[in-house]
Amino acid sequence: AQLSVKNLRVVLGKVQSGVTTVLRSPKTQALKEEVMPKLSDVPAAAASVAKAYESIASKRFLSLPVGQVARKGLTSLEVLCWFFVGEIIGRRSLIGYKVKGA
Repeated sequence: AQLSVKNLRVVLGKVQSGVTTVLRSPKTQALKEEVMPKLSDVPAAAASVAKAYESIASKRFLSLPVGQVARKGLTSLEVLCWFFVGEIIGRRSLIGYKVKGA
């Protein structure tokens, strides 16, 4: 198939809109994640944790697609890493707590 100028413009327009969507998505996702949870969000969070526990207990998670497992695994790893970063900042030390008199 020949690539005419008109076809090239259409293809480049689609590429540009795709790139714009990809670049815009993390920003909108971050804005959703940076919102403080409300007290009304607690029951939904508890139900989500119960559902995850049930999925693990029944081994239903083994039938999930690889991409979804990878995404959830990376999200869990990110949460764990931020926890450790917070611990290091709270201790003001990379290794152990500073105990007075010891």
